[in-house]
Amino acid sequence: MTNRGATAARLLAAFATLLVLFGGQNTAVLVASASALALLAAALRRSAFSVLMAGTAVAAQTAAAARSLLRDTAFLPQRDPDAAGKPHPRPPGSNPATV
Repeated sequence: MTNRGATAARLLAAFATLLVLFGGQNTAVLVASASALALLAAALRRSAFSVLMAGTAVAAQTAAAARSLLRDTAFLPQRDPDAAGKPHPRPPGSNPATV
């Protein structure tokens, strides 16, 4: 627990103690249940935010992969027609069938 959270918990406990001593047990129960509800709402909000951020990260990663794939296929390396081992085209007129 962080220092800030521990301080808030101490203040909440002190406030609940004061309410029990001076305000009666019903008031303390009401404040305790309201505090628990507020903490639950904060936890749900934080977890929902985490889920949304994770979903955004996955979507961004998918979009980046798609852009990279498109970029990589748009600029394919050109093949060298005069590379070693490639058959060379015949010059015109060297075909015996055309003579």
